[in-house]
Amino acid sequence: MKLAVTTLAALALTLTACGGGGETSTTASDRAEAQAPADAGRCTEDNVGGTITMGEFVMLPSFAPGQGNYGVRGAAESAAVYDRLMRWDPEAQEFVPKLAESLEPNDDNTVWTLTLRDDVRFSNGDPLTADDVAFTIGLHQDPATRSVVMTDAMQVKSAEVLDPRTVEFKLNESWAGFPIVLAGAAGEVIPQKAYEASTPEEWARNPIGAGAFVLDNYIPNQEVVLSPNPDYYGGPVCPSLRFINIPGSQGTFDAFQTGEVQVAFLRNAKFVSMAKDADVAGFEEVTSSGSVINMNTGKGGYDGIMTDERARQAVAYAIDRDLYNQRVTDGKGQPTSSLLAESSRFYDGQQGLDYDVEKARAMVDELKAETGWDGSLTLLIGDSPEVIESGVVVKAMLDSVGFDVTIQNAPIAQVTARQFTGDYEIVMGGLATSDADPVAAFASGMTPGGATNLTGVDDPELTEAITALKAADDLEAQQAAFTDLQEVYNRVMPFTVIANAEMFVAIAESVKGVEPTLSSTMLFDGAYLEK
Repeated sequence: MKLAVTTLAALALTLTACGGGGETSTTASDRAEAQAPADAGRCTEDNVGGTITMGEFVMLPSFAPGQGNYGVRGAAESAAVYDRLMRWDPEAQEFVPKLAESLEPNDDNTVWTLTLRDDVRFSNGDPLTADDVAFTIGLHQDPATRSVVMTDAMQVKSAEVLDPRTVEFKLNESWAGFPIVLAGAAGEVIPQKAYEASTPEEWARNPIGAGAFVLDNYIPNQEVVLSPNPDYYGGPVCPSLRFINIPGSQGTFDAFQTGEVQVAFLRNAKFVSMAKDADVAGFEEVTSSGSVINMNTGKGGYDGIMTDERARQAVAYAIDRDLYNQRVTDGKGQPTSSLLAESSRFYDGQQGLDYDVEKARAMVDELKAETGWDGSLTLLIGDSPEVIESGVVVKAMLDSVGFDVTIQNAPIAQVTARQFTGDYEIVMGGLATSDADPVAAFASGMTPGGATNLTGVDDPELTEAITALKAADDLEAQQAAFTDLQEVYNRVMPFTVIANAEMFVAIAESVKGVEPTLSSTMLFDGAYLEK
């Protein structure tokens, strides 16, 4: 850690000397588009065999229900075991059935009717039924489950089983984007009888799903090995899968280049650009609000200076996002203060609080005079090299306006856990926002009781703006609702956006048939190794 501290100090001096805002950023449109792997069909009996190894950014915490919603957090492992009711097709920009046969709304999007395929069985041989779907939604609604999609599941007022293959979802309010719920972790159906015969602790280590793979070996935060499910409804399953944890995107990309892994999850524009420059094929996704500073507004009993809106606004004003981009991503990222990326179909010029060092300094001075606070602030960051570098850049900017920031390092898995319990003051993080329906991530992250409300924010005007956004059912109305949300967010500022996140899942030439879905989650049910 001494080396990291020395590096941080040197970077801080460089930042102080250089100032900010004078350099030009490279946007995504300035760089070559990622080359998606060529469509090579699905696994056939002729291609059975082999092992595909994937280097994860963060491993799946466990196979408990509702943990695998985000590709950056091991969702490919969960989806491989459970499968999903729906899939988001990012190329066609539409939801398509998977375990489901169809999903249809009523006129005002308050009632949705799901019909299941008739040929699906869980890996233990039990048929997948509508009762299992309704049971699964109930699991996600139960706070004891600690599902990351609890907020989404709570929008379901009732899940009524009409017959063994049909479920009618009645929602609390109109939601045009409801299919995103069933395309994520809540669409990973749990077999009711098997789950109730187990314990939550045992299930987290030995799950039963309807997916293309079954669990062979599980070493938390290190390795997951899956073997083909011989009874998978989708046809033959070709490879075994192995998921491993390699700290940092640089190490992961190095392992990809040497052939240690055939699929690599890369996060950070610098490494995405590195893969593109090497003409690596893969799936790219730009995530709105993907790089943020979360600020504790009162979660976990915290009662420090960040509970004051002015302190949170001062942090937002203190961040020179263009300079941050130059220092952290060599100018290759997408710096922004907006909740939405410019590439989002919902973007309509919305802007957050931009860099204004004088406003930031005035707010910090005002708080010191009023409260006797000395400017101290603790910034929690992960221990990967790129996150450490990000942390010191943020520290230098905050210190320059009167904050006195202490950096606290911890393993990435520990940082993630501490955010969920509120054991931090400010922390580097990011939302896993999908352009399929960004409101799902914002509702979860900015409403009371939201499953990913890591800041503890509870503001009635913010909640009202999100509710109005969910009800908007055409693009023009959604853009207007996002503008309203941005305005309220700019006041409340539970987190401040630094940049969009760029995700890239690199796929080796030998790997065929991988499909993407929500939040850079890869689906391997049709994958195979070319012989």
